Amino acid sequence: MSMEKQAKNWRHYVARDTGECTVVRPEGDRERISYQLGIIETGSSRVFAGYFITVTMSEDEEITGEDSGSLVAALWRLARNVSARGLRLRCAGMSGQWRESGLSQNTGWGYFGRHQQPMHMMDLTPEGGGPDTIDEMIREAVGAMKIGLTEKAAVRHS
Repeated sequence: MSMEKQAKNWRHYVARDTGECTVVRPEGDRERISYQLGIIETGSSRVFAGYFITVTMSEDEEITGEDSGSLVAALWRLARNVSARGLRLRCAGMSGQWRESGLSQNTGWGYFGRHQQPMHMMDLTPEGGGPDTIDEMIREAVGAMKIGLTEKAAVRHS
C-alpha cells in the first residue's frame, strides 16, 4: 500500500451536524445544498486533528474546508474553495456580525448581531442584518469614506 493511501486511511471525518446551506451563483440565483460538519480524527487511536465542513454540490462533487483549531476558520476555507467554482457561500458564520460564546465555540452555534436567539453558523444571514461578509463590510465602510476629499474654496483674484 502506498504511503499516500495509507495516510489517507488514518484520517477519519466524524460528522457532528448535517443540514442545508445557501450558495449564490454568479448570476445571483440562490441554491440550497447539503452540508455536514464535524471533527477530524487521525491515527490508529483516532486522535483529534481538527474541524471540517463539507458541502455536496452534486452526486459526485463534494467540497471541503478544514482547519486544525477552529470551525469558523474551516468555514472560511470552505468559502474560498467554493468561490474557486464561481459560487459564493452565504451563511451567518461568514459575517463580521457572527460571534460565538465560550460554551458554543466550535459547535456551529452562536449569535448574530443584535439577535439574542442562538442560530447556526450555516443558516442564511438574517434579512436586514447588514453586509454578509467582512469583505462587504470593508467595501461599505471604505465607500462611505471621504478622506482627503474636501471642496476647495473658490479663489478670488482681485
